[in-house]
Amino acid sequence: MAFCSFSKEYSALHNTSVENAFIYDYLPQATGNAVKIYLYGLFLCHNSEFDMSVSAFAKELSLSEEEVRDTFLYWEEFGLVSILSEEPFSVRYLPLASGAKPRKIKPEKYAAFSESAQMLIPKRMLSTNEYSEYYSIMETFGIKPEAFLMIIKYCVDLKGEDIGYRYIAAVAKDFGQRKICTPEQVEQELSSYILRTAELEKILKALSLRRKPEIEDSNFFSKWTKELGFETESILTAAKSMKKGSMKKLDEFMLELYNRKMFTKSEIQSYSEKKHELYDLTVKINRALGIYYDVIDTEVDAFVSPWVSNGFDEESLLFIAKYCFKKRKNTPEGMDEVLSALQKIGVISYESIAEYFLSLSRDDKFLSSVLETAGISRKPNGWDRELLKQWRLWNFSEEMILEAAKIAAGKNSPLPYMNSVLGAWKQKGIFSKEMIERSAPQQNAHFHNERVYDKEQLDKLIDNIDEIDF
Repeated sequence: MAFCSFSKEYSALHNTSVENAFIYDYLPQATGNAVKIYLYGLFLCHNSEFDMSVSAFAKELSLSEEEVRDTFLYWEEFGLVSILSEEPFSVRYLPLASGAKPRKIKPEKYAAFSESAQMLIPKRMLSTNEYSEYYSIMETFGIKPEAFLMIIKYCVDLKGEDIGYRYIAAVAKDFGQRKICTPEQVEQELSSYILRTAELEKILKALSLRRKPEIEDSNFFSKWTKELGFETESILTAAKSMKKGSMKKLDEFMLELYNRKMFTKSEIQSYSEKKHELYDLTVKINRALGIYYDVIDTEVDAFVSPWVSNGFDEESLLFIAKYCFKKRKNTPEGMDEVLSALQKIGVISYESIAEYFLSLSRDDKFLSSVLETAGISRKPNGWDRELLKQWRLWNFSEEMILEAAKIAAGKNSPLPYMNSVLGAWKQKGIFSKEMIERSAPQQNAHFHNERVYDKEQLDKLIDNIDEIDF
């Protein structure tokens, strides 16, 4: 409710304007209730302080909620309103200039049709709006009245005599869009549908759907067999692999199989098994990461499937997931970064990952002793590990690295000093303690800041080096 609003009494003093175009073009063709509903809705648009639901709206006008909803559907056909949502029911009024003028359909033209339609649905009275909807569909798609009556009978046989008219209208529109407009065409369509009923019943049963086959199901079946080229046995195999779902979900799966060129029963079974395995694995990974998603399709396609394709197995993926949880990288994106880093260095199998982590543990233990020797009180970090990797590439043993740490102890920046010591030893080919002792005089000279080259000589060296080869 708004912070400030008019009282009901204040609103009664004002007017609700109605465009003359509505009176000229729309009012003569509409029923009294349709006009009443339109005008009262227009009044509410001008008086927002009346916060009203569709049930309250219907009660205020002494009408049923169904009639209110159906009437707004009627006005939507002509572009006067737009239904924003069904639940909660929400309507937006549009300017009349944006709507097409209603077709002037004379009820007398369809008098015989109207009488026969009411006889087919004896349990309820067909409203004027319902008849208007049927007339509009016949006029729009060119469906013959006799063909439309056949559609109504089919819908009643399928759903029962208390069937709502929206379902009938939806089926009729589907027939019209597919150019099935004459009694002969409708009869042929329904006959072919009846022949497919047995196959459709098997598919519905495989999807755990306890209902009779409908025209929409038959349309899906025709699409899968005629457009996509699947055999009935293959469709049933796909449905069984889903265990439960809807025909729409099965349609999405059939398109997925089509795009992946999986047509035979064996291909679909194999693909489905692998897909279920990926989904199960994704759930396990998410559990290890400490996360949960209602829908995991995107995660399977974007992350888990590529990880498996790159050679990571379930054991290695779950191990890394646990690692990511502990290191607060517990998202698919965070885990992907870790796995990408491991893949770059060829660490993929569980055994190689375990060995790699063990080596990291051994390295950290050694680095702790190096830091302690150099007089540094902290845990090893990423920069320390990169330095250690570099020193090993220089072919220095752990003994020599510790010797450099002893020399660097007490310096302002021990690790950079260690790096310069080891760099000097590498240039001089000093790789053992004995060689350190033999070259002690030169070494001492170097570490007392005695330059081997002066600045001008170094500048000349830089000019002569095109590229540093790492």
